[in-house]
Amino acid sequence: MTEITKKSTALDAFLNLLTLITLGWFSISLGRLLFVIIEKTVGDSKDNFFYMMGSNPFSWPIASLLIITPIFLAISGVLHRQYKNNRLEKGAIYRWLTYFMLLISALVIAGDLIKLVDNLLSGDYKIDTILKILTVLVISVGIFLYYWYDLKREDYQRRSALAQVAFYGVIVVTLASIVGGFMVADSPKVAREKKMDAERVAHLDQLSYTLEDYYRQNEGLPENLSEKRFAQFVDPENKQPYEYRKIEKNSYELCATFTRESPPIPEEIFGVRVPAVNDRDWRFHEAGRQCYERKIDTEPVGGVISRPAKPVKN
Repeated sequence: MTEITKKSTALDAFLNLLTLITLGWFSISLGRLLFVIIEKTVGDSKDNFFYMMGSNPFSWPIASLLIITPIFLAISGVLHRQYKNNRLEKGAIYRWLTYFMLLISALVIAGDLIKLVDNLLSGDYKIDTILKILTVLVISVGIFLYYWYDLKREDYQRRSALAQVAFYGVIVVTLASIVGGFMVADSPKVAREKKMDAERVAHLDQLSYTLEDYYRQNEGLPENLSEKRFAQFVDPENKQPYEYRKIEKNSYELCATFTRESPPIPEEIFGVRVPAVNDRDWRFHEAGRQCYERKIDTEPVGGVISRPAKPVKN
């Protein structure tokens, strides 16, 4: 094998492998973005509730599409230009990777069709489920058909109408999906506020467990949170410690200031309609300062009994 042939083979492997990786990344990102759009717009109240409780699910797929799509299109263009100028040949590496891509696409298509038929036979006609299945099906079929065509294509000297349609189709679908995502997603400000509140809830949970451990070790609660073990629990925005007050030997109060009110809890989660502020736990809160009393179970078997005090607003 000559030095030129070795370089050509290495370049062919690099470009084809990079195309395969970026195509997979693009497909997953596009599918994920369309999934969260479907969940936000036509998903049931339970799915939408857990979406609203979490962090912004739009950020990763949108960021990925903005970065990966141009890279994928550019690498594909460079690869085809190399074939057009006879600098590379569609050798074994190209065929192996393309057939691998076709295999994955075919398996996804088959699995998706099985899932669709199974859902229909099981009586699951939920529009969001069907739309998600169709989303995966359309993406997989598109990839399969294009690369099957490209595998059979022999003349790169003439411009391919199908390749042009695929190129601009990817751009249009990507831009439309990103615009749709921005239209239904929370603004960066709202997403940040939700993230801050989620961190506060996590901190209060961890702080309560730490206080329970302290009680088990010392047979009582601390007078304040000055010990090192409590130092990590601070408000993510103002970096101030959470308010703590010892009530009795085995009961205490924790307070935090939330930025937003938590969403109403759908009836199907607990079987009954539950208000946004309730006596279950501090994940469901109003905006503003909230104080919760907690009592540690002193029995050998048991856990933490919690009862939120009446919300206190500034």
